[in-house]
Amino acid sequence: MDRLNILVLHSLGDPGLAPRFLQKHVFSLQKNFPEHNYLYHDSALRIPEYVKQTRFDAILLDVTFLCVRWFGEGRFRKHLADYAFVAEADAVKIAFPQDEYDCHQSLDDWMYDWKVDVVFSVIASGWDVLYPRYHRIGDIRLGYTGYIDEALLNWEPKAFGDRPIDIGYRARKLPPYFGRLGENKWTIGRDVAVRARDAGLRVDIELGDRATLMGDAWLNFIGDSKFTLGANSGSSLLDPTGSIQRSVRTYLASRADASFEEIEKSCFPGLDGKYSFTAISPRVLEAALLGSAQILVDGEYSGIVAPGEHFIPIRADASNFSEVLESMADRPMVDGMIRRCREAVLSVDALRYKNKARMILNLLGEMTARKKPGSNGETVGRVISRYASEMQPKYQSCWRRQNYRTKLVKALAPYPRLHQMLRSAKQYLG
Repeated sequence: MDRLNILVLHSLGDPGLAPRFLQKHVFSLQKNFPEHNYLYHDSALRIPEYVKQTRFDAILLDVTFLCVRWFGEGRFRKHLADYAFVAEADAVKIAFPQDEYDCHQSLDDWMYDWKVDVVFSVIASGWDVLYPRYHRIGDIRLGYTGYIDEALLNWEPKAFGDRPIDIGYRARKLPPYFGRLGENKWTIGRDVAVRARDAGLRVDIELGDRATLMGDAWLNFIGDSKFTLGANSGSSLLDPTGSIQRSVRTYLASRADASFEEIEKSCFPGLDGKYSFTAISPRVLEAALLGSAQILVDGEYSGIVAPGEHFIPIRADASNFSEVLESMADRPMVDGMIRRCREAVLSVDALRYKNKARMILNLLGEMTARKKPGSNGETVGRVISRYASEMQPKYQSCWRRQNYRTKLVKALAPYPRLHQMLRSAKQYLG
């Protein structure tokens, strides 16, 4: 294969502070196949005009770049205008969206209008619903929310009996606009924590953003857990343009303690549960590789793991927890489940970062041979060198500002009224 010239558009932020799986996702091509020319641009900074004017063989739209559709109509439209050159580029264009049910109509129009060649969807079915326009003219293929971190293959897991935590779990409290399926991500933690503690188990279950663990701290947490709790990633509510999200946020602004049922009745009556869009999460892969037995809410999990064979199934309301307890106590069965789960995950070649990167590059090679974008390696090489020289100081300054804001938000978290006053003042002052 000839050397390819590839532009990757993303919004990862400071790579040193980003979740491990997102770092791997964004930079997997360059890490595994560095012989090609890559220009990585984070949309937190204005993209230079000389980059817009450069002809690339391929333009990749990372999941982090595509998230902007959630951040309000004004910001989304500005984003589309700032990167309008992509629509006219003759490069091969590939997109890697996630959470496609969230503003799916906006995403569908985006992929259609920009003439994206291939979309890798993490949802295994319902593409005609998620992409009513694009699916008629584009190529949709299956992708995953996360892939196997090769470093975990050499990780020496702690012996099952030496793990201090019986059941471990971390989850954000997702907003109601992900439907009951999203709501279950945190309610299953709440319900299992009560039942498990009543049963005398050692539980480490925390819900909310402040309990988030990153990097090795997260992997060590899984490695310390005999059993890892989990639920389906996804949504049971379709929100075409974000109008449901805006309605929910407005409702919660004046009724912060409103129940899910109350919010559903006011903001999306009769809409939840018409669809169920789910995908396997990186957590399932990590637990499988780190030897933690899994207790998962009934679901498909992208067809990779199955209840009874690879995990202990639990109902969404945890009403069968007594059965779960019996299964947890059957050590031979649990040991077999841990082994089979690891084998099942490792048997899927498409879940390896290197295999994914190779597949993408092979696809690009085939498609560039047909489209012949006319990219010049020497020209792109000079552009990459100029970009690195000019943009590195700007990135460092941007990361400092972002990190300061992040620390400020965390510091103000215990004082929500003060936080809201400062946000209002900022909006007023512009």
